[in-house]
Amino acid sequence: MDDPWFNVIFYEDFDGNYDNVMNRIVDRINHPSCEGSGALVVGAVNDGDGSDTDDSNDDDDDGDGDDNDDSDDDNEFILRKQFDMNKLIICTTGAINMYYINYMHKEPCMISYNTGMRWLNEVLRSHWKRCINMFGMDSTILLSLCNDLETHHSLKTSRRMSVIEKVAMFLFTIAVGALNRQVHERFQHSSETVNRCLKEVLKSLCLFVVEVIKPIDP
Repeated sequence: MDDPWFNVIFYEDFDGNYDNVMNRIVDRINHPSCEGSGALVVGAVNDGDGSDTDDSNDDDDDGDGDDNDDSDDDNEFILRKQFDMNKLIICTTGAINMYYINYMHKEPCMISYNTGMRWLNEVLRSHWKRCINMFGMDSTILLSLCNDLETHHSLKTSRRMSVIEKVAMFLFTIAVGALNRQVHERFQHSSETVNRCLKEVLKSLCLFVVEVIKPIDP
C-alpha cells in the first residue's frame, strides 16, 4: 500500500501475530466494533447509549478547528476494514499454499541413489568387520537368520522390500541404537514403512525365540 496511514495500521497489528489469525480476522470483518476483536475504531467512545459511536457534535479531537472529527473516524474505519480484508487475503493465500504443498504437490523425500538395499549389498560384500559393526553379526549368520525367518517364521517379502532388508533394518536399529529418522534416512524408506517392517521382524523373531530358547528340565 502507498498510503502511509494504512501501512502504520497494517504493520503494527500484523507483526508477529499469525496464530489463530484467520478466526480473528473473520471476527473483525463480521463485527468490526466488538470488544476484544481488535478492530475497534480508534477514537470511538462510549456515550452511554449502548453503542460505541459518539453522537455529540462537539467531538473535535483532531485540532483542525471544525468541531467535528467524524470524517477522521470514517477514514480510520475504512482503512481498518481495508486492512482486515488484506490480512484475510494474505492468510488465506498462505493456507492454500501450505495445503497444496503438503497434500497435492508432495516433493519426493527418499530419492538418494545409495538406497538401503544398495548400501546393504555393499556392506555384505566388503570386509567382514563392516557387517559386524552395522548389524552385530557377520554376513553368513545374517543370511542364515533371514532364511530361517522367511522359511519357518512367517516373515515375507513385500512389494518394495526383501526379507534381508527388513532384517538388516531391525538389526541396524538395535546394533547402533539408531532412531527412526536415522533408519529411514539410511534405508531410504518412509517412517511408516520402517515402523511396519520393524514390527513384522519383531513378531517373527518372537516365534523364532520360542522355538530356539527352550528351558532345560532339572
